[in-house]
Amino acid sequence: MKAARLETEGRIEIVEIERPGVGPDDVLIEVAYAGVCGSDLHSFEGSHPFRKPPTVLGHELSGTIVEVGSNVGAQKALAIGDQVTVMPYIHCRHCAMCQRGHTNICLNKTVPGIKGWIGTFADYFVAPAAVTYRLGPNTDLKLGALAEPLAVAVHSADQGRVTQGDRVLVLGAGTIGLLSGVAARQMGASVVAITDLYEHNLEVGRALGFDSTYQADRADLVEAIRTDHPDGFDVLFLTAGAASTVVQALSLAQRRARIVATALFSRAVTLDLGPITLGEMELVGTQIYTDADYQRALRWLDEGAYPLEQLIDHVLPLDEAQAALEMLASRSQDAIKILLRPTR
Repeated sequence: MKAARLETEGRIEIVEIERPGVGPDDVLIEVAYAGVCGSDLHSFEGSHPFRKPPTVLGHELSGTIVEVGSNVGAQKALAIGDQVTVMPYIHCRHCAMCQRGHTNICLNKTVPGIKGWIGTFADYFVAPAAVTYRLGPNTDLKLGALAEPLAVAVHSADQGRVTQGDRVLVLGAGTIGLLSGVAARQMGASVVAITDLYEHNLEVGRALGFDSTYQADRADLVEAIRTDHPDGFDVLFLTAGAASTVVQALSLAQRRARIVATALFSRAVTLDLGPITLGEMELVGTQIYTDADYQRALRWLDEGAYPLEQLIDHVLPLDEAQAALEMLASRSQDAIKILLRPTR
């Protein structure tokens, strides 16, 4: 089969590799769409903490089951022809975190692109049936490729304990930031405001129905937001990975606010703990998702309450994986979510 493999930092090669074998508890999926994620960009640029070349990138996908293992029918109602997506990690079930139900932070977790699990930038992808989910009847394959990032946002909003009437600020309107705003609204937020450097991303935020959008590089950003929202915010999401967002969040948080660190910060951040102590605020991390988060994301996708297809800017052939990652790295074009489509 054809695959897009990261050979060295900054270089993707389209290669022919052996199609993965299907174990008794697995399914083989013909990939329809594979999403290009920020973590793929980190690998491409050489900054990912553990996914290193040579490796086939990608972990977001939608596709169709073409083969099932001998035990699958007894374990889960999946069959050839089902349109599906995958929760792309395997937890060990035995470590302290798994035993406590926190499978998303399993101490021995396996994800695509490491430990021999070939990523989704390929014609076919093999996955355990246990983490493979049928798409709902109203979810097409293109929209189904957003299930994974939406599940990230669901878990992030859950970590922030967003409840009815909360005022929410999202600092960074990339895929995860925009979907975090959607998740917050779904959980009852009365106000969702969002910032970003790129007007295109803010336009999509407005299309999703967010109340306020702000250019992140304006000199009076904090003052402008405070003027529009003098009561501050109850939940704030750090989704851009820039140190400046931490200062902004602390300046705009209401007392007893929850600040959720979703983005991966590539550099150490100096943190003033004074406002957190005096305001009894919470700073909490969030890491991917659980089965319950994934199930909820799939339900929301199928309900179709938001025009999430507007996040998808480009659908490129798998052969253009190098161009897709370069586009994300350079921002040579507007790009929130790029999907790769194998052309068999």
